[in-house]
Amino acid sequence: MVKERSRGLSELEIGWYGGEPLLQVDRIQRLTERIKAILNPECSYSASIVTNGYLLTPEVAETLAACDVKMAQITLDGSRKDHDSRRFLRNGQPTYDAILDNVSKVTHLLDISIRCNVDAHNIVGAGDLLDALEEKGLKNKVGFYLAPVDNINDTCPSDSSCFSMEAFSQEELDFYSHAVDRGFYVDLTVRFNPAICGAVCAGSFVVDPEGYLYKCWDEIGMRERCVGTLAEGPRMNAQLVQWLNYEPSDHECEECFAYPSCMGGCPNHALHGGSKQCVSQRYQVRQRMILTEKAQRLLSELDSAHV
Repeated sequence: MVKERSRGLSELEIGWYGGEPLLQVDRIQRLTERIKAILNPECSYSASIVTNGYLLTPEVAETLAACDVKMAQITLDGSRKDHDSRRFLRNGQPTYDAILDNVSKVTHLLDISIRCNVDAHNIVGAGDLLDALEEKGLKNKVGFYLAPVDNINDTCPSDSSCFSMEAFSQEELDFYSHAVDRGFYVDLTVRFNPAICGAVCAGSFVVDPEGYLYKCWDEIGMRERCVGTLAEGPRMNAQLVQWLNYEPSDHECEECFAYPSCMGGCPNHALHGGSKQCVSQRYQVRQRMILTEKAQRLLSELDSAHV
């Protein structure tokens, strides 16, 4: 597929994901070599990876860096206690400390961003992540952010453990306020987002384990929504046409001050969820700006003190 679409291509970016992609580092190596050999010299190449981090040893990180993987997103589920109750080994052993120990050894090789998944049950302990980052010597060496658990495939139980975006925005602000007070740098600047997301970009596809192509991460496994295969390439079927014709033309959104930063929110929600999904900054934008300014001021004072 890359070979057939490489003519005239000026940029190619690949995101390795799973399951757990670090179980197949040798395959990432082989594919990277083959893909880069296909691309013309004028085409830039970069890659990222989404991993649980348990196998991210320095040796593996060096291999990834050699494969032009620049950034690794590592997923944690709240505090050490909450994470280890949800993401444990087959034998029941914990993973939280092993993951952060790995991260502490590879920050010179990869840009690390820690995604902390939160819901109504584990949000109480989310602040413990800050303790762990300080404990492991990772304060202001890695990025981190909260992400609300979304109700994809009815993952949220009947007790409504998934946040509404407005409720999440308050929890998010409380978390970041606490982080800034402890000297962590955060940037909550609201920025223009014209691309919206990869799902509505013509050259972006998600590949499932069997080689089927999708436009959105959340649709993997919904075979009726696939838009082609690796063998055949993309098909101009009704699903692909729907994505490529998507326009965030909701009147309420166009009147909202946050519209340039979210462009109508998640297209998948708008197309298939029956409603739009607002972004969290819509609800706390003034407080976010004040908090970001405070974080920048504290960082500047810290830099001055070091000088």
